[in-house]
Amino acid sequence: MRGLIGGVFASLLLLMAPTQGLAQGKPVIAIYQMDDLAHSGQAAVLSAMIETAIANTSKFRVIEREHLGKLVGEQARAKSGLVTTNTPGKIGGFEGADFLIYGTITTIQALNRADVGSNLVAGIMSGNNRATPNCNNTYATIGLDIKITDARSGEVKYVTRINETQRSATACGGGAGAIDTGSLMRAAADKVASGLVTTIYPIQIAAIQPDGVIVLNYGEGAVQEGAVMGIYSKGAVIRDPATGEVLANDEVQLGFLRIIGVTGRVSRAVPITMLSARPDIGAIVRPATPADLQALAHAPKRK
Repeated sequence: MRGLIGGVFASLLLLMAPTQGLAQGKPVIAIYQMDDLAHSGQAAVLSAMIETAIANTSKFRVIEREHLGKLVGEQARAKSGLVTTNTPGKIGGFEGADFLIYGTITTIQALNRADVGSNLVAGIMSGNNRATPNCNNTYATIGLDIKITDARSGEVKYVTRINETQRSATACGGGAGAIDTGSLMRAAADKVASGLVTTIYPIQIAAIQPDGVIVLNYGEGAVQEGAVMGIYSKGAVIRDPATGEVLANDEVQLGFLRIIGVTGRVSRAVPITMLSARPDIGAIVRPATPADLQALAHAPKRK
């Protein structure tokens, strides 16, 4: 398959071990393809990081690389007419996989920008009161396009574009600031995992402790410490009267909270605004939007 980096790689380690606490009947997911339009050579590394981040959520069973390769082979043989399948005439789906993840690294770039403040300090230290252009920061950015589809129907369930940027420490004297590329890519991978997983399983309140700390049903790989989240009460389902399809849920925003700790499969948060009502177990929690964050500047402070 043209453009496929290293063939079909990247799947999560199959969570089939008899580990206590893992419920049966979880959706099966496979990272099917990761293209590298930026020619970065990092597709396999990024894919592995996405796998790890998703695996840490324990929300899916995953198809291991060897099994995914067998499925691709079965599709090729089915298309040639050499074998039959349980879905005659259907080539696009996978037996056993519920969702397929596709990704593309669109850009990876690094730019140097002058650090005016450091230049001025450097000039003063050298006896020159004027800034000298010898201090700079390096800004590295990775751009990703991500898509998740229903393996049976081909329906696109989730699409997003991610741009993750990291700034180096200031470097003076003509050198370039060092960028931790691993940290940059891991941050992007965490965003991918969070978006993909929470599309299928939304973040919800799992418990409310006596001291008011709110426990969420997501932890490492999906939630970041310090993140601001909105709380929404469950509302009535709104259906299309013609088809019966669920169009939306009538929800009420109760307020905002901040993540104060992330451990394993759960995270803990505290309200940072007055809540309009006590949230119920199962209330939906979503990352705050830019508009939400702007509104927080004028929201009443929690006492």
